[in-house]
Amino acid sequence: MTRKGKKILKLKKLGLIAATGIAATTLAACGNNSANTDIVTLKGDTIRVTDLYKEAKEYPTTGAATLLQNMTFNKMFEKEFAKTVTDATVQKAFDKQKTALGTNFAAALQQAGYTETSYKDSIRSQLLLKAAVDSKIKYTDAAYKKAFATYHPEVTAYVLSETTEDAAKALIETAKNSADDFEKTAKDKKAELKFSSATTSVATAVKTAAFKLKDGEVSAEPIAVTDSQTGSSTYYVVKMIKNADKGTDWKKYTTELKAVITATKQNDSEFVNGVIADYLKAYNVKVKATEFSNIFAAFETVATSSSSTESSASSSASSSASK
Repeated sequence: MTRKGKKILKLKKLGLIAATGIAATTLAACGNNSANTDIVTLKGDTIRVTDLYKEAKEYPTTGAATLLQNMTFNKMFEKEFAKTVTDATVQKAFDKQKTALGTNFAAALQQAGYTETSYKDSIRSQLLLKAAVDSKIKYTDAAYKKAFATYHPEVTAYVLSETTEDAAKALIETAKNSADDFEKTAKDKKAELKFSSATTSVATAVKTAAFKLKDGEVSAEPIAVTDSQTGSSTYYVVKMIKNADKGTDWKKYTTELKAVITATKQNDSEFVNGVIADYLKAYNVKVKATEFSNIFAAFETVATSSSSTESSASSSASSSASK
């Protein structure tokens, strides 16, 4: 189950609505209902009061509306993508996060409000949604050409950072006056990087400036990048080692461009919500409890991504429901 606002573990949330309150508060509205009263129905499945209570006990600080949304999504997407999102797949993603955080992993889990079990549940939910979104992406020639228009192939460059603009300017002067000293500094700082326009670990402003440089050329001015959360700025200096000309044939970069298209669609909330809306319709999802009547309203306002998407999801839903 996906939790709210746990950025420390860097779990990507595709299109999920934020929690709208504490579960216990909203659950009180169900107090007069039988434990077996339906809250949400969908093809081949049902979410009852007792199911929501069980989920709320597991995630007491997550809004009941969010719990119901995610429970519904999980039920739909498990039917569709359980063979893709296996226990082994989830464990692999879990182990990757654990390795990346090292000795900080346990503290990060605690700070984020996860146990190892609930964290794996969160990973599964997100991988299921990702699989649903990815399955609806169309890799057409037009899509490839659009991605190619702004794509820059991989380059090799020294990328050094400083905390002040004056320090960055001094570094630029060093590069101009003593290339050997600059290169020694760059190597000492292990500043050599390989990146393309699709690389997410390098700031966009840095990539944009770097791609304009010729081999051996240094950025004329510090490249300022401001952290959106802290408001602090880091100043970068780039020296191009080996730039690349992409040419005119996009077919040489189909693998790279496919990754660009995928990432773009995954980060497009309108596309993601459209996919979810299509599945909600295909699975004939109905909210029976009036106190939760608006939990899918945001998706109801999204136009279906395409008639073919709806038809495909509907056919798959019918097949799953009959099993």
